[in-house]
Amino acid sequence: MESKNSFFDTLSNVLGKVSIKLSGNIYINAIKDGMLAYMPFAFIASIFLIIAFFPVPAFTDFITNITGLKTAVWQGKLALVNDASLGIGGLLVLLAISRSLADKLKINGMQVTLTAVVSFVLLVPFGTQTIDANTNIKFIDVTFLGAQTIFLSILISIMTAKVYQFIDKKGFKIKMPAAVPPAVSAPFESIIPSFVVITIFWIIRLVIDAFSGGSALAIFNTVLGMPLQAVGGSLPGVIVVKMFSQLLWFFGIHGDSIVNGVMTPIFQVLQDANKTVSMAGGVPANIICQSFWDSFAGIGIVGSILAIILIAKSKRYKEMKKIAGVPYIFNVGEPTLFGIPLMMNVVYFIPFILSNVASIVISYMAFALKLVPVCTGLAQVPWTTPLIISGYLTTGSIAGSILQIVCLVAVVLIWLPFVKVADNQILKEEAELELQNQEGETVKEVE
Repeated sequence: MESKNSFFDTLSNVLGKVSIKLSGNIYINAIKDGMLAYMPFAFIASIFLIIAFFPVPAFTDFITNITGLKTAVWQGKLALVNDASLGIGGLLVLLAISRSLADKLKINGMQVTLTAVVSFVLLVPFGTQTIDANTNIKFIDVTFLGAQTIFLSILISIMTAKVYQFIDKKGFKIKMPAAVPPAVSAPFESIIPSFVVITIFWIIRLVIDAFSGGSALAIFNTVLGMPLQAVGGSLPGVIVVKMFSQLLWFFGIHGDSIVNGVMTPIFQVLQDANKTVSMAGGVPANIICQSFWDSFAGIGIVGSILAIILIAKSKRYKEMKKIAGVPYIFNVGEPTLFGIPLMMNVVYFIPFILSNVASIVISYMAFALKLVPVCTGLAQVPWTTPLIISGYLTTGSIAGSILQIVCLVAVVLIWLPFVKVADNQILKEEAELELQNQEGETVKEVE
């Protein structure tokens, strides 16, 4: 027993140090802040896209009939919200991360954000359209503003903030008299730092134009973006990430908060690729994406409370049924985590770590074997969306709901023997406590 406790103590200490490093990293936190700021627009766009591409032909025909418009026309009008939000997703992430990182580095947030935008646009290829013999106009291809540029946006945000901070700390800035209000002096003080940053990105653009003829997005995705997607979008990659997250949770560390800061950009790019294909009428290819992570990879811990509801006989667990059952309908697991408790409970270590892995493997195989349609990318539902509903919305098929039910059954079967062991232990403890209380009452009566 001592050796087992020693193992868990050592593991807890190691993971604690790792989590402190990761949770205290300002760059990971800035990325997390930026992605969280981006998420509401993903949900809002999803609502309009779900209506536009609802997977029931009768609904589509009904809207076509009552509007009197061709299906493609009214779908296009609903898709305008997507174009105005996720269509510029990379730019939104750039704005959010730049501002968050500037605040953390204690530099001028407004100027850093604007400098990052200029730097971003410098790397975006411009197109030229001829209006007439005397008029040519330049335009930015919105393809380079969408969610597929998230990785590039992250890099530009960090580079802009760090170079700006370096120049600013060196004191290379136009200093205004003390009597000048900050609102006036701040823009002047930012001229030199912003000039240096913009010049660096201008040179990068010239080098790209001279030697590759491509774009910064294409180069970045080839060098870094594709490898990241290959790892984050693979079955082994997702399993390792989920196990690491669960391991942190087991020791009382918010695993999702740490993992999501790194993985969400990858999942969002894969999600956006699916969405683009789905809107064009094609079949999406990325099994792993944000919807897979939210709606299928997290089916695991819910098995514990369902197992308790099915077989638990102890008074403590009977009370847990009342407390934890309803919140888990909306995927709120804190009552279960803290109430059973699952964290730091050696009896539950194996199912705690592996139950989610079971749901990941089952789901991945179902998608790979084409038993269930791959997540369309059109619906990015909130994490509180109940199971079965989220399965249908994210895949556009009742098969998605059935898959979630299969995963639920599998994880409950994993939890059942461990819940049985824990429940028997609690029954013994309750029996001993009741016996002690009865002996105490007998002593009082004798006295």
